[in-house]
Amino acid sequence: MDRRRFTKPGSGWLFPFPRPFLSPWVLLSVWLAALPGGVSAQGAADGLAFTSAPSIEQNPNPAVPLAAVLSFDSRGAVATRVDFADAERTWSVDFGRVPGAGDILPILGMRPDRRHEIRVTIFDSAGDSLQWDGVLEYTTPPLPVDRYVMPHYDVRVAETERMEPGVTILSVRRSMLTRAQDRNPAQQAFVTRYGLLLALDNEGEVVWYYQSDDRIAGIDRLANGNIIYHMASFEAVEMDMLGNRLRSWYAEERPRGPSTAPGAVPIRGAQTLHHQPHEGRDGSILSFSANWRVIVNWYTNEVDPTPRRDQKVMGDTILEFDKEGNILWSWNAFDYLDTGMIGYEAFNPYWVTRGFPDTWDWSHGNGVAHDPRDDSVVASFKLLDAIVKIDRESKEIKWIFGDHVGWEGALRDKLLTPVGDDFRWPWHQHNPRWTHAGTLLVFNNNRAQAKPFDGRPHVPFEDTYSYSVEYEIDEAEGTVRQVWIAEPELTVDACNSMAMSEAHRLPVTDNILEINALCIPAGTTDVTWDIWDRSQRYLSEVPHGGRVREFTRTDPAEVVFDVSFRDPHDALAWQVYGGFRTPSLYSGAGAGGTAH
Repeated sequence: MDRRRFTKPGSGWLFPFPRPFLSPWVLLSVWLAALPGGVSAQGAADGLAFTSAPSIEQNPNPAVPLAAVLSFDSRGAVATRVDFADAERTWSVDFGRVPGAGDILPILGMRPDRRHEIRVTIFDSAGDSLQWDGVLEYTTPPLPVDRYVMPHYDVRVAETERMEPGVTILSVRRSMLTRAQDRNPAQQAFVTRYGLLLALDNEGEVVWYYQSDDRIAGIDRLANGNIIYHMASFEAVEMDMLGNRLRSWYAEERPRGPSTAPGAVPIRGAQTLHHQPHEGRDGSILSFSANWRVIVNWYTNEVDPTPRRDQKVMGDTILEFDKEGNILWSWNAFDYLDTGMIGYEAFNPYWVTRGFPDTWDWSHGNGVAHDPRDDSVVASFKLLDAIVKIDRESKEIKWIFGDHVGWEGALRDKLLTPVGDDFRWPWHQHNPRWTHAGTLLVFNNNRAQAKPFDGRPHVPFEDTYSYSVEYEIDEAEGTVRQVWIAEPELTVDACNSMAMSEAHRLPVTDNILEINALCIPAGTTDVTWDIWDRSQRYLSEVPHGGRVREFTRTDPAEVVFDVSFRDPHDALAWQVYGGFRTPSLYSGAGAGGTAH
């Protein structure tokens, strides 16, 4: 079937079950072929053997209802293979272990509302195998029907043979079609007391999901296979693939107060933990923490720099902390960057709606990562329209990548010089990433293309679009060159995304995965960038949804995967904050298996 413009049947409503009860549709009736004479063990009397029958049941954690758990006892076994078959496909998972007493093997990657036949084989250290002669039968729950809990989505393109192998895990959130400052308490709770992690296979089928009662922001996968994410409540969580919270850390001085999660560790002195956590050196965690301070004689608007007063202003500190919450390294933007520079959105109520009254936005860090090549840190500051590379040892700035207007003194000497044809600066960019090729991949939200008070016109909404763009940086020469762009021109299919989003260069195919958080069709008119302007619709009042695309890294780029999230009634907005492609739900040591 040609999937290039195919809207997938059944790719409509996805609805998880109200927590905490389990799906009533799950057939936990797991049957085993009868053994001759009622023997309870299978195998050699003194060698490799099953000493109890394998059994499978739904994941005890209702937050991840598509997962299951497999248990059995054995003798002489060191590894397990589980073979699956549903009506459409067959696959296997290899585990480098067997479950012990009270232990289980996680079963991941099954599609909803499918009957599965499952066979279990064990192996000893010599490689000899024994397959249980019974067949397990398990039916996954269907995706239920509550339009406010999971998104409607359409698979427009899925050219699986050209896609990066694996599973796409996304951080999905819901929003109201209102301005943030206009939400009443019930609407604010609707937005902030819900989060969803959703995994799609390369055909766009749901194969795993996790529902949270707190809004989830950026997500990443740790080397051990677990997922780490930030929540809107300024808490970071490490979770296994069965949805079990293993560790969490929270900002000690956050507005909500101490965390109620068992064992949650406070990060001392932090008011926030925000955007996306990343794994640093030796398993440490890199994170942004915005704290406010009073700036004397600061701006009062983005139009006229003359009226001034003392203002509470949020600026970012980069934190590196260990699993016990000890701060290993920090870098405070207030100490190194110029608070006299501001960007558009400085006077949006971003921090006001997050529990910090009368507090404005200065740096707005939105992406930080460790560069192991020279033990440096790269950080993106949205409102400064700049990406900064920092030497970890000295904490000195190595370079600044951004439009040159407004930078003065010693900071101006750090600016990279653009070279080559068709170069474009990133504006209000989000979550830049080093690629396996050593280039820097950026999602360019592309807001304004100017800075307050610089004399350049603010580009109108209808003339702006957002895109992924890749740069090559020559540190010795202090230059930056644009080497690839997803969409070089404004087209009818382009999106304007005012916030969030990210891009990844994938290791096997070299394709680019682009996650566009909120896709407002480019060219939409009668829209204002100014959240305080009541003469036109503000961006968040325009119906929209998230979009995920995979491009070939060619010129021109070709779309091989395209999934759009959009409420068909435009009663709410489904946004996709970010995510990643992983080879398997079992990747890393945390889930303990290898799918093939």
